[in-house]
Order: sequence, then C-alpha cells, then structure tokens
Amino acid sequence: MLLLLILLLFMCVYFYLVEREFINNCKDMTAVSSILILNLLLIKFLLPISAFAIPAFMGIVLVSLLIDVRIAIIFNIVISIITLLIVGDKNLNFALYLFIGGSLSSIVSHKIQNRMQFVSHGFLASMISSLFVLTMELVYQTQGEMVLYNAVNSFVGTALSFVLAYGTLPIWEYILDYATPIRLMELSNPNHPLLKRLLLEAPGTYHHSLIVGNLAEVACEAVGGNYLLARVGAYYHDIGKLKRPFYFKENQIIEEDPHNKITPTLSALIITSHTKDGVEIGKEYRLPKQVLDIIKQHHGTTKVAFFYGKALVQNQQVSEQRFRYEGPIPQSKEAAIVMLADSVEAAVRALSSPTPQLIESTIRNIIHEKLMDGQLNSSNLTFKELEAICESFIKVLTGVFHKRVSYNLIDDGIDKEEVVERSENLHSKSAG
Repeated sequence: MLLLLILLLFMCVYFYLVEREFINNCKDMTAVSSILILNLLLIKFLLPISAFAIPAFMGIVLVSLLIDVRIAIIFNIVISIITLLIVGDKNLNFALYLFIGGSLSSIVSHKIQNRMQFVSHGFLASMISSLFVLTMELVYQTQGEMVLYNAVNSFVGTALSFVLAYGTLPIWEYILDYATPIRLMELSNPNHPLLKRLLLEAPGTYHHSLIVGNLAEVACEAVGGNYLLARVGAYYHDIGKLKRPFYFKENQIIEEDPHNKITPTLSALIITSHTKDGVEIGKEYRLPKQVLDIIKQHHGTTKVAFFYGKALVQNQQVSEQRFRYEGPIPQSKEAAIVMLADSVEAAVRALSSPTPQLIESTIRNIIHEKLMDGQLNSSNLTFKELEAICESFIKVLTGVFHKRVSYNLIDDGIDKEEVVERSENLHSKSAG
C-alpha cells in the first residue's frame, strides 16, 4: 500500500507539472483508466501461463496510439511495478523486462499509420524484447534450457500485445471518439463515401479541398503540428457545401449566379451556414471530433465582406454581425492552418495573372488580415511559425499556379494551309 501511495503521488506531481492538459481531459483519463484496468485483469487471468508470454504491453500500445507516447511510458512504469506485486517480488528480471519492453512498444507504436506498420513495428518490438530477455537471462545465469524458452515467450508475448491492441483499437476509436493516425488514414482514402459524394455533387469544392489539404499538410510539417489531422480536416472542411453546392462559385457550371436573385443578407446566411451544415453531415458519417472542430472553426468569426459591401451599396440597414461566421475562432494549430490554407488558395486562384511576386504578396496580406482580425488568438501559433507557414504556402502555390508557356504551333508568317497539309501527310504515314 505504501508503494502504491508513492506511485500515486509521483503520478500526480508529474501530471500536474508536465501534463496538465491530460488531467483536465476527462475522456483521456477515462480511456487510460479503463485500458489499464483491463490490461491488469488480463495479466491476472493469464498468470497460469509463462509470465513472459503474457501480452502485458497491450494497454501501453493502445495508450500510445490513442493519447500520447509520454503518457504511455509513465503508465508503463506504474504497470511494471504493479505487475511485479502480482507475480511476486522474486521476478525482478521480469519487472525489468516489462519496463524496457513496454517503453519500447509505446515508442515504436506511436507513429503507426497502417496495418503493415502494425506488423513491421510489432515484429521489431518483439525481436528486440526477445533479445533483451535472452541477454538478461544469460546475465542472471538462468538454466540453459530456460534461457531460450523465456526469450521465445517474450517474443510471443510482445507480438500478442500488438495483435490484441490492433484488434481492439477500432472499439476504442469509436466508443471514445479518437482520431488515431490509422483512423485518419482511412478517412483520407478517396473511396470514403463522403469524399465520393463530394466529388460527384460538388466537384469544384472537392478539388479545392485537395489543394487545401496539400497546403495544410506541408505547413503543419513546417511547424511540427499533426499534419495528418490537418490534411484530413482540410479534405472535409467544406462538406457543408453539399447542402447547397451551386451557391458557391467553384461549383457553378452556369454563368447566372443564383445570388443575383436573393438579398445579400440571405446570401450571407447561406454562405455562413456551410460550417454548421458541415458539422451535421460529419456527425452523420461519424467523423471524429477533431475533424468536426476543424470544420466548425475553419472560418472562425470572419466577415463575408463581399455581401456585406453589397448590402451597404443597396443602402440596407444591416448589422455587421449578421455577415460574420458563428465561429468559434480556431482553437488549435491544425484548425488555424486549415483556415489560412483555405483563404490563400481561394485568393490565389482568383488572381487573373499570378506571378511569384503577386502570389507572395497575396499570401502575406491574407495572413496579416487574419492576425489583425483576431482569428489566430487561440491557435498558439507564434510569429516564427506564421512565417514558416507563409513560406510553405508560397512554395506550394507558386508551383501550382505558375505561368504556362504558350505553344504557338503556327507562326503568323507561315502559310497555315501548308502546315495543315504537312500535318495530315505526317499522320497518314504514321498510320501506314
């Protein structure tokens, strides 16, 4: 009991000083508590088999995937000591194996993004664990036949930990609504029903979202954010436009603008409603909360300036607040980066003659406007990070919207009929 109290005190001090966000998140606390209790019950239930063959790292792998690798390592220390109390204080080598093997498993599982990585990383962790046990058993001068036996069992136990973690991961993802790298990779698949629907019903929005996704991913990598979350959030950020796709310029296939038949106030309401509509559609398709937050926040509380100006020209007595998005402003780096990527892509696409200098000035002006409007106040982005984001946007958009060479095949001074005749002769010889 004294040992458990010391462990509890150690954890409380660490989480209070270093991981304050974790202890303030009830969902994370519930997830970790549930996973580790089930893991300890599994260890207790499987005690009749060899201790090294027990899948003791299943909970640690799940915590690393669902929450964070640092949290997993801290709880691995606690599990190692509690497990030692369960199996007996004579198995100090087993406690050391739990600490080393669990820490290794949490580290290699943190960046897993697909099934093949689950196999490869799990095999790597199993091999290193078995080699560690082999070395440790030789140091402790265990009987010859038991050395290889324990090494093989540790390989099996570590491998089973990854198998059980992979098998139960979808349950934890959907019950507790976590956006793990594996789930985000599934959502980024173009065959996802919602992305296919976006392609068919709002093709302009779909292609815009792809470019925004590339911009957001590159910018997030530049500032050390969750680039996978930013890319997936960008893919789905405009799904609310599925409700009224032809009221948005990129989806209009006819010259007549439907906004010409309605008032500027109603137009602004339709435009600003696509964030709320996007959240509703996202919930229908069970998108994770982190992606829904990006959908809701990617316009913040910005003003629909075009229709506000149009209303003022028509001498309408309107409140500026009615022409702003509901918000909230972006609460994370990823949401803020998607906001900036969305704005700069639309602005640069609207340029009639994009040059590198004009693209750069447009990007810098938009980022400055968002900053001055207070849209980035809750995103935790620094000025240094904003400059890195700006540079990444410039690099990508300069490559996408560069000027193309005009290939004038027929010069004005050459007889055009002669060129056509030569072309026809060339094609006839090729066909022959």
